[in-house]
Amino acid sequence: MVAPLAGRRVLDLGALCAQRPHALAASMAAKLCAAYGAEVVRPLPADGEPFASLPPLLPGGGSALDRFLNAGKRMGAAEGRFDAAIGDSAALAVHAGGVPVQARLSVFGPGEDPPMSELGLLALSGLLGIVGEPSGPPARLAGHQAAYAAGLSACTALLAAFKAGGGDVVDVSLFDVAAWLNWKVAAGVMVLGSAPVRGGARSSWCTVPARDGHVALVYQDKDWPALREMVGDPRLQEARFATGGGRRDNRADFNAILFPWFAARARAEITAVAQARRVPIGPVTWPAELLQDAQHRARGFLAPDGMPVLPINWDGQRVTPEPSPTPAIPEPALEAGTLPLAGLRVVDLGWLTAGAASATLLLDLGAEAVKVEGPGAIDPFRTWEGAEPETDWWNRSPWFGFTNRGKRSLCLDLKDPRGREALLRLLEGADVLVENYRRGVLASFGLDTAMLRRRFPRLVVASISSQGEDGPDRDMVSFGSTLEATGGLAALTGSGEAPVITGRDVNYPDQVVCLFASGAILAALLERDRTGQGAHLDLSQRELTSFLLGEELLAAAAGTPSPRFGNGDPADPAERVVAEGDGWRAEWAGGSAPVRDGAALAAAADFRKGSAVLRSPDGRPAKGIPFGFASRRLMVRDGCHELGADNRAVLAEAGLAEAEIAALEAAGVLATAPRRVFVA
Repeated sequence: MVAPLAGRRVLDLGALCAQRPHALAASMAAKLCAAYGAEVVRPLPADGEPFASLPPLLPGGGSALDRFLNAGKRMGAAEGRFDAAIGDSAALAVHAGGVPVQARLSVFGPGEDPPMSELGLLALSGLLGIVGEPSGPPARLAGHQAAYAAGLSACTALLAAFKAGGGDVVDVSLFDVAAWLNWKVAAGVMVLGSAPVRGGARSSWCTVPARDGHVALVYQDKDWPALREMVGDPRLQEARFATGGGRRDNRADFNAILFPWFAARARAEITAVAQARRVPIGPVTWPAELLQDAQHRARGFLAPDGMPVLPINWDGQRVTPEPSPTPAIPEPALEAGTLPLAGLRVVDLGWLTAGAASATLLLDLGAEAVKVEGPGAIDPFRTWEGAEPETDWWNRSPWFGFTNRGKRSLCLDLKDPRGREALLRLLEGADVLVENYRRGVLASFGLDTAMLRRRFPRLVVASISSQGEDGPDRDMVSFGSTLEATGGLAALTGSGEAPVITGRDVNYPDQVVCLFASGAILAALLERDRTGQGAHLDLSQRELTSFLLGEELLAAAAGTPSPRFGNGDPADPAERVVAEGDGWRAEWAGGSAPVRDGAALAAAADFRKGSAVLRSPDGRPAKGIPFGFASRRLMVRDGCHELGADNRAVLAEAGLAEAEIAALEAAGVLATAPRRVFVA
């Protein structure tokens, strides 16, 4: 049985938090602790469980929200010894005296807890303002995404505190977490001088009506020829549609040609035809349909009543919320100020956000991270806006630097057997390998996870993929917004007839998976402390997207599926988004907030003093850290290394002799520049 928190007791003070976002976040963090094997105790106020009357309600009585968040917990008093407590400042002060590890939730930081709703958090962080069509109002992400993401962050930080040993106070600002998820909007202002806007010049992804619902039209410029051939209308061959900018400038005409082809076909047919051409289109699926989803069923993700399990396959098995009788081995307390993962090495084979940013969070917690790219396969972020042709453009992309600051750079050709052997030498001294390659790529290199687990039994291998390692859809090509469609989020998001995806400027599942995956890796390191064994973590972004709608899956299974609520909250009739001059404002009982765009977010005092975006030692802005510790200062400790800058040092530390390294350089297996030309 996998139980990294076996023998630990966690106090869930979510029911005693003064504000609902804090209550939801604390309850989610505690739910994850229960799933990892902790005994979780949840004290209730005199009037009982606060979620018991909140929608979605079940036909036989009770709340699906209550059932989802409190599964695996024991209701009872805050009595006895606890290893950790999770709640807001007031609840912790009253009930958590003497508890060594405390996760403290607030709006803007310790002591800064003005009245706030989830809608307000989305508005202030810009996550509300960037989502939706420009012709309509901003679109609120369905469910409790702002609070649940903060809960994922709190759990990750709490697990890091356990890894450090001793006691500590973990601080999680709900606003900072939401702004961290929306980092691309802030980064646009800070490094390019302008931010993406809702439905703006960069926007090309949307949902399209099909004969039996909608599909998510998601594609990159490289996919355009395949998409054009799929539709087969000769008008799409016109020069004005040849580029992404041309298609956006002629959007009305483009849609008038494209959309009828989709409207004449069912979602399944469209998806099959698109996927056969490797175009990342996917069906918009309602939670009720997910109950019969072939991929979820094949991987055992949903129980018959709709309850999702933790979205990890851990060495091929599901993690179930059952406390283990085998106690955890307490970590020796690190010296004051020492970071929790000091002395550990992470090998990062991650691309773009999902893998790379998960590794960055481990770096921020003290690990050394080695970013491995190939001369023929650099991280695509290196070619985004801001990289300049006719220079060493691969070292000039601000987007790459935002996510990969502080990592040592190894440029190694894994298609060459000598490069693969060098990687294996590096892994001999590593603790964690993070990868989010397309399924089958590592195996094609002869680096399948079964071999890695046999050769390196203490290594934690985290494979982050869109669908998971197995199941009928394992080879489905997807981007984050495809997963919003197939995972149930898009169907419930939006105010009108059309579902809404967040688009390339957010790609929400890519952002939120980092908070979960880094926590899962920490759990695996704690389990390694307990058993001496590493693990293969198979993390499906599609499953995580559905998991964060757990109450909606339970309601759908009970026969009471929720409709698309738009920007309202059925539990708070006062919540709404209203037009105000040239902008928008979010309102709720007890407060209101402007719906910020990127420029307003970057200029806001609460954002500038927070941790969502920080500065490297060289002064450049960098993706920040969505949690903090009272006794351990987290900071961006280094800037972005140039491609291959650490080739010799990293391989020498891995035990390669000077002659071996020189031979790899001479053969082009090691490099400091990509082989391909600039593609913006």
